[in-house]
Amino acid sequence: MDTTQISAIIPLAVLQAVRTLDQQGPERMAEYHDELTPKRLGMNPTVTAQIERYRQLTQRNGAVRVDEVVQLFRLVGRRNDAGLAFSQAGRLAARHALRQTPTPLKIANKMALGSLKRRMGLKSATRLAATVFDSTMTVDEQDGVVVVAHHATTKATPDGSSCDFYGSALAEILRSMTEFDGALLHETCIVRGDECCRWHTSHNQGW
Repeated sequence: MDTTQISAIIPLAVLQAVRTLDQQGPERMAEYHDELTPKRLGMNPTVTAQIERYRQLTQRNGAVRVDEVVQLFRLVGRRNDAGLAFSQAGRLAARHALRQTPTPLKIANKMALGSLKRRMGLKSATRLAATVFDSTMTVDEQDGVVVVAHHATTKATPDGSSCDFYGSALAEILRSMTEFDGALLHETCIVRGDECCRWHTSHNQGW
């Protein structure tokens, strides 16, 4: 059993995204609510309890075992809307992580201008990428901002849909902390047989 720990933010965001998607069912099916609720993962009472558990852990900057999160990713990866679920979850996770940034740092970053704002923002983004998403974020002259990750969770889905979670989360952090406006390009992927997952911004986006 893998006893490695992973931020509780990650499973919290995944379950919250799934719950949101499953609560958006057609209104005409409301009469079958009691029958369908147990079958829709996001509306299952057990999921509600798990969300609360992860929420409490997140408030304490807590973590859970990575194998628990891998199982969750596998479950979500079997959904027809897995890509959408993981993308939405990534953005949610980024927003949860951003709340952990100390208030004085947020104020300083907001007031900074030009190159100073970019440096401060990248420093904060790099810290969150490492502490919450176990990813290394650096600046490369050719590819702009580069993120490299080795996540057991990315191997949970054979089609690589779980990578959408990290790509979405890390891009959201960059957009929030810097002047970056775009998406991260997923250049290499563990699922495709590469050594690691690697994302980067375009070099012509001002980095």
